[in-house]
Amino acid sequence: MRQEKIQVANWGNFPVMDALVYTPGSTDECLQVVQTCDTLIARGNGKCYGDAALSSHLLSTLSLNNILHFDAAQGIIDCEAGVLLADVLRIAVPKGWFFHVTPGIKNITVGGAVASDVHGKNHPVKGCFSNFLLSFQLMRADGSVVTCSKAENSDLFWQTCGGMGWTGIILSARFQLMRISSTTMRQRTVRADTLDALLRAFEEHRGWTYGAGWLDALASGSSFGRGVLYLAEHEEAQVGEVLQFEEQTGYSIPFYAPSWLLNPLSIRAHNAMLFSKGNSVEGTVGMDRYFYPLDKIGQWNRLYGRRGFVQYQFCLPENHAFDGLKSILETIKKSSDTPFLSVLKRHGERPAEAIHSFPEKGYSLALDFPRTRTVEGLVNRLDEVVWQHDGKIYLTKDALSAPRMGRVNPRDFGEAKFFSSLKGRLLAGPPD
Repeated sequence: MRQEKIQVANWGNFPVMDALVYTPGSTDECLQVVQTCDTLIARGNGKCYGDAALSSHLLSTLSLNNILHFDAAQGIIDCEAGVLLADVLRIAVPKGWFFHVTPGIKNITVGGAVASDVHGKNHPVKGCFSNFLLSFQLMRADGSVVTCSKAENSDLFWQTCGGMGWTGIILSARFQLMRISSTTMRQRTVRADTLDALLRAFEEHRGWTYGAGWLDALASGSSFGRGVLYLAEHEEAQVGEVLQFEEQTGYSIPFYAPSWLLNPLSIRAHNAMLFSKGNSVEGTVGMDRYFYPLDKIGQWNRLYGRRGFVQYQFCLPENHAFDGLKSILETIKKSSDTPFLSVLKRHGERPAEAIHSFPEKGYSLALDFPRTRTVEGLVNRLDEVVWQHDGKIYLTKDALSAPRMGRVNPRDFGEAKFFSSLKGRLLAGPPD
């Protein structure tokens, strides 16, 4: 088992902290780590954006990366927690299977997908990853290993899904895939000139399985809240089509960009380009390009410079969505901070058991801000707007929000060994 003292950060390159990282290769070695450390949390591939899975002692799952069994007839995967979604795609897609629910990047671990209970562009139709999770093996703070499913240890199952690693170490997971016959997606883009028109476009296209929108957070006047909605459906197989998961060939950012690169002027130009390219058209696109567009650019987080970036992602109930989004955009426009990317999604009902899942019926908006001296103050103001509109933030993306904003009290988990507490924020007490 490898162990090393290193500086650790997630994809946003903020915050950075010193940690002793253990990398076990077996359940027995995981047990040794659990018995050694008073405070511990599991860490996957570090692709979350905020301070999740950061602590003085970390258990890396990246060497727990074996696919234990793939039932190609039923589309059921049983794998260790450190397996990447990309690894699953490479063996499952050629056999005619895909995820029911996938986030926007594929290089995250299965354990991380469970801990965050990830959602995708089809939440109103399919919900979160937990909907198709059959069972998982969990190592508790006392070293015991339990099987959790919707029928066995069900309370612990739902505490763990979206529980951010607070219940223990996910060792392996078993989940159901979805049958596909083609790797081509039929895509439609719908351009909307205002925020009202963009939300109306989401509502008018409820019949589409997949949908996500880009929103221009800097547009003002008659163009306030304009954006583009990207819809998609799986195509049927073409004659002679051979299923292969064809990954985009792209490029990698070789060095950290200068801090001045992303500024209001360059971001306005970028937004104008995205809006002009968003003509209402229909065509076809490959699965990798539709589901994982950012994976084409290696190390794209370097575009934000060494200072890193902060993503602020929140969800608002349907009845507060328009007013809340309008207030959020107005708050941003009054600040000196400018989001480079803004992604809007519609969400459906959440199962009552999924107590820690992020999405609620309504809309979520993810905003990527270059990290500046003033962005923390802006986040505080955005928190107030979200709270007033009965919303919540996504803990997987959070770096700066107040403890109450996830509407989760970690003390309810009762497994203090696995709490990750950066500057005491998560353990600051129950939500107000």
